[in-house]
Amino acid sequence: MHRSKFTLSDDTEEFEGYTDDSLWHGWANVCFTKEQVIEFLKSTPYDFTFGTNKLTQTETLNIYWTLEEAEQFLSTPLPTDDGEVLVGYFLEELEFMEVEK
Repeated sequence: MHRSKFTLSDDTEEFEGYTDDSLWHGWANVCFTKEQVIEFLKSTPYDFTFGTNKLTQTETLNIYWTLEEAEQFLSTPLPTDDGEVLVGYFLEELEFMEVEK
C-alpha cells in the first residue's frame, strides 16, 4: 500500500493514509496507522477509544458515532510499498476521496 492524502466527500481538510487504489462503493479504500487515525478523528465531533478484542486479542478502535453505541474496528496488518508492515485501521463506510497520488 502506498501513502497518499485524502478528504471526506463533504470537506476539504486533507488527511494522510494508505491505499492500494481499491474502491468501496466508488470511494477510496483508506487504511490509517494509529497516529493517522487519531489525527483524523480529532478533527471530527466523535469520541473514540482504543482497546483489545477479547476473542482475537488484537487492538481495536472504538468510534462513538452516538452517545449510546460504538462501532469497533479491528486492527489489521498494513504492508507498505517500502517493505514495512504497520498496524492499520480501515474505516469502512466513510466517503474518502484521494487528492494526491
